[in-house]
Amino acid sequence: MALLALAASLGDRSARPALAAVLQSLDHPVEAGRALAAAPDDDPWTRWWAVLAVGQGEGAAGLDGALVAARAVAHGGPDGREVARRLEDLGDEVVALRGGEAPQARFALLGHRARPERRVMLVGRSSSSFIVDPSWDSLALVRLAPSDGPGMSNSAHLRLDEVIALVRQGQSGQGRPVPADVPPPADPDVMMNLLRSDGSPRDRALTSLAEEVREERARLSERHEALDDEWGAMQAEKARLRTLAQGLLDARQSGGIIAPASATEAADLLGVGPRPSAAEVERAWRRQVARCHPDRLTGMHPDLQARAADMTVALNQARDILVGRNVGARARR
Repeated sequence: MALLALAASLGDRSARPALAAVLQSLDHPVEAGRALAAAPDDDPWTRWWAVLAVGQGEGAAGLDGALVAARAVAHGGPDGREVARRLEDLGDEVVALRGGEAPQARFALLGHRARPERRVMLVGRSSSSFIVDPSWDSLALVRLAPSDGPGMSNSAHLRLDEVIALVRQGQSGQGRPVPADVPPPADPDVMMNLLRSDGSPRDRALTSLAEEVREERARLSERHEALDDEWGAMQAEKARLRTLAQGLLDARQSGGIIAPASATEAADLLGVGPRPSAAEVERAWRRQVARCHPDRLTGMHPDLQARAADMTVALNQARDILVGRNVGARARR
């Protein structure tokens, strides 16, 4: 703001709309109007900030005349079309706040204040902010509020009745502080003290904050990667159980599981070689039972649970056959 004010004081009239925008964002509409008094008339943004300054300083009473005057001036080019669109949106938003038909008007809730007087702050698609007096079924415009610029319009997606419903619930939207009904005058002493203040503590604080943000982002990135790994493992286990359940169901539908009657059938069922040791049989049996035990299918279809029980019985039979064969062989030896 200091640089813009210096440029304007040296005769750079093109700096005045930008200076007015900064003053308006600081809730100093009177000073913004003074900056615009000598701004170039061919700059469409001069129109825009002039309307906001009037609505912010004089309130709802002066906004109509400012809108009519601004709409009467036509400017070409991209900036002219953008300002014309914003003026159109602002007109619809004012109509909606007064209870008229404006189906295109959209808003977002910025803040909610309970004392000393209950007030709500909104933003519209025009990027204009509004201080309104809420009742049960309407929101009465008090004055325009400070605006952070065109980017504020990105969050305005709600119809006015949807915003009123949020206000009834006591919602505060983005939680921004709601300014007073009357904007404060600019204090030159405060601004000069800010210019004279030592910026080193502020810069150190900002640097420290930036470092904390970087560290937090790194921690969040690591946590995100860990969660991705956990999610992948869960999905793989889910797919394995689904495949097992489907296989059990298919086997059940094809006539059931037949317990092995020979060492060859037992070895095939357990997935071991033709002459396994007792330790190999035990390991294979534990692995297979862990995969198809009925407890792992709790909550699934009863047919699947019955099939799992049948498979467990068959695996037990296979283990007994192979372990018994090994015991008999050792006894004979």
